[in-house]
Amino acid sequence: MSLPQESTNIETRSLTALSLWVSIAPVKRRSRATALAALFIWAGLSVCAAQIVSQSSSQESSVNFAPFAGAFISEWKGSVQVQLPRAVAAHAARGQVLPEGTVLDTRDGRLVLVLRNDESEILVQPHTRLILQAPQPGNWDSLRIILGKVRAYIHKRTGGAPPFQIGTPSAVIAVRGTRFDVEVNAGGVSEIDVFEGLVEVGSAAITGVSVLVSPGMSTRVGVDTAPETPVPTREIRPDVEVPDQVARLEFAREKALQADRGLDAEFGERTEAEAGEPGDESRESEAGKPQ
Repeated sequence: MSLPQESTNIETRSLTALSLWVSIAPVKRRSRATALAALFIWAGLSVCAAQIVSQSSSQESSVNFAPFAGAFISEWKGSVQVQLPRAVAAHAARGQVLPEGTVLDTRDGRLVLVLRNDESEILVQPHTRLILQAPQPGNWDSLRIILGKVRAYIHKRTGGAPPFQIGTPSAVIAVRGTRFDVEVNAGGVSEIDVFEGLVEVGSAAITGVSVLVSPGMSTRVGVDTAPETPVPTREIRPDVEVPDQVARLEFAREKALQADRGLDAEFGERTEAEAGEPGDESRESEAGKPQ
């Protein structure tokens, strides 16, 4: 009789296990389905978040990191050498487009660069060597002057547009629209002369130290030193050619010539006799009066 009892116990245990499996299986299936649904939702949210981050990054890039369009040569004179990236140095050509990494050496010549982003102009003086650069986060330099002198005419930049920036061995120069000179000597010392607008000049070696240079003022920056306090340009460069003054003189001269032409056109040209007769008679009459 023991065998039937054992068989009954075995059957009872089997039925109990089966009933438990039957009761648990839907829960497992539901949990698995819930887990899969949660996984799909999480994946979808991750994709959406990635797209949002990508879009915001691209929008920020379009605002803060404008693509570098390079520059082109408007005019040139003398034995100017242009070395494009991965190429040998060659003579300059009018209208030649210069990409990032181009090295310019004016030697005894000079040239005018036009920035393709906003058509700002940079006059590169003789005996100047510089490199065109693409602005990057943390380094906004569009030009790096190794040696020599440039005169920059930068159009005003508004809104979220980054400032135009020039780097030298000793200085970092940032502007949003102005006219100024930058000269770098053989020792790496930089001098900045401002003619219009405000120019921020910092040290290439000391972060967080800068001065604002206003029109008619100049500053110098040595290697591993802070910018000097700005002083009137005439004190350190009495022979500097100030564009504003030259323009005013030329305008005044042209205005005077136009006024003379207008008088000639209105009254006509008189002969020497006509021009001299009234004046001579008046002078003679005054000279003949008794004192």
